[in-house]
Formats: sequence, C-alpha cells, structure tokens
Amino acid sequence: MAAAIPYFSAEKIADRSWMIKNAFVEQSYSICYLVEGKDYALLIDSIIGLGNLKAFCETLTDKPIKLVNTHAHSDHIGGNFHFDHCYLHHRDIGFFQSNIGVKKEQLVEMARNTALSEYKEQIVPDGNFADWNPIKIFPVYDGDVFDLGDRQLEVVEVGGHTAGSIVLIDAGTRIAYTGDACNGNTLLEFPNCLPVIDYMRSLLHLKEHQPKFDMMYGGHEIFDASLVDEAIETVARVLAGTDDRCERTGLMGGTVYYAAEKVKDGYERADGKHFNMSYVPSRVSVPEEKRQVIRAEDREQDS
Repeated sequence: MAAAIPYFSAEKIADRSWMIKNAFVEQSYSICYLVEGKDYALLIDSIIGLGNLKAFCETLTDKPIKLVNTHAHSDHIGGNFHFDHCYLHHRDIGFFQSNIGVKKEQLVEMARNTALSEYKEQIVPDGNFADWNPIKIFPVYDGDVFDLGDRQLEVVEVGGHTAGSIVLIDAGTRIAYTGDACNGNTLLEFPNCLPVIDYMRSLLHLKEHQPKFDMMYGGHEIFDASLVDEAIETVARVLAGTDDRCERTGLMGGTVYYAAEKVKDGYERADGKHFNMSYVPSRVSVPEEKRQVIRAEDREQDS
C-alpha cells in the first residue's frame, strides 16, 4: 500500500507557534504559520492550495482556527477555500476576489507537475483540493488586534507589494509575521503594487514597531529585524536615484530594475546584504494629485 502523501510539514518556531510548508514538492511555494492561543488558533496565510491545510492544522491544535492573509496573492490564499471565511486588509479584498474561479482540477495538475516522483501518481482530485469559490471576507485595518485569549497579534499596515499588505506582530514571542511585505526579494513590479515612495512610508511605519520584534518570519524567508533598516536604506537610494538600477526581466515579462546588484542567476545581493527590491521607474513616485478648484460661481450654479 502506498504511503500517504505528506502534503504538509510543520516545524515549531516558538511556544505554540508553527511554520508550515508543503512537504511533497521539491520546494514549497511559500510558508504559512499557525499561532495557538487559549481561545483559538490563528493561521497566517494558507500557501497555494495543494492539500487540505485546514485538516492539517487540526492535527496541531484542538482550538478553533481563524485565518488571516497577509495579502491576496495566490501563493498565500490558495488554502483559504477549505474555510468559510477569512480576514484580509480592506485594500486587498477586490484583488482577492479576482482570484475566484480556479478549479480543483487545475490544482491537481499543478500538484502532479511539482510533486516528488514518488507521489505524482497518487495525486487525485479528492478532498485535499477545493474549487476557489467565494468565501466571506472580514476586513482588517492598521492597529487591529487578534486576541487569542492569552496572547495578542497586532496588525500593521505595510502596503507596497500589494496595497493591503500587512504584518502581524506577536510581541510575546517577539516575532513579526511579514508575508511578502519586506523580504530579500520584495517585488514592486506588478500593476497592483504601490509606488516606491508610498512603500517608503510603509517601511517607516513598520520601523515604529521594530522594538516589538527580533525576528521576521516571512512568506518565503526568515530574517532578523535589521532587515527593516536595510529596506529603508535601499529604498531611500531608489528615491534619490542612486541605487544600482540592475536591469532584469520581470515575472510578467517586461523590464524591471533591482535596487541592488544581484549575484548571477539569483536575487541575492552581490554586496552580501539581504534586502532587495524590484521596481519599474514609472512607479517610483506619483505625479502631484490634481485637486478640483471650486469657485464661487460654481457653487451659485449648483444652487
């Protein structure tokens, strides 16, 4: 009899806190986290939807599970559709809804294409896969708190990678769960990303919270809190026009620039630092907003 497919694996990273990855593939698409409290457990992101993540989390905790997404990209929301609702920053809700419509058969094909050879033939469209149908979304905002009963996680808005990207800070364990908001390959090259100047404002806001955490557990990588300072320094160079402006082909096929020179065939920085960012020059800053001028005669015409 064939062994069960290990869709997920979990590693304990702190008291009642786990890092979860897909385990049946060469490399997990992304990382998610489960944090358990006295009253409920909070699942932070849900990877890409290969395997029943909700059922796996129920092997780690007997508490009710709430789900919050750090942002609405598909490699962070794919497991949402085994739940009936989630929490998401209000500025990413429309983007989340644009992902609706993926069928479980598409996910099965993706799983077979990326699985280790010993699992490929065992993957079938069973309860480990779910159609991406609409679910209820509860909006969250900067400063909101998830109170798990004996521990709290604070929501910090860090828009950039998406307009509604958030970081969740567990001050008790001194961990910030950062999604893709600030990492070694922060992508600001997509149409739904914020301009670089707005991302700088977000980083400065995150900097205000930096005394609360030592580690940054992200959606793909793990760093210490000094990455925030590297990010601010690097983005400042982009805004000043003094960055390395390393030209590359972006994920959507067009030309993008990396702020710092990269090693060959990788995104790691050639100078040994960790934060890097892709961007398009037209989205570094935004033109000054034009505001309407309402004159006295305009008001008279309206009356």
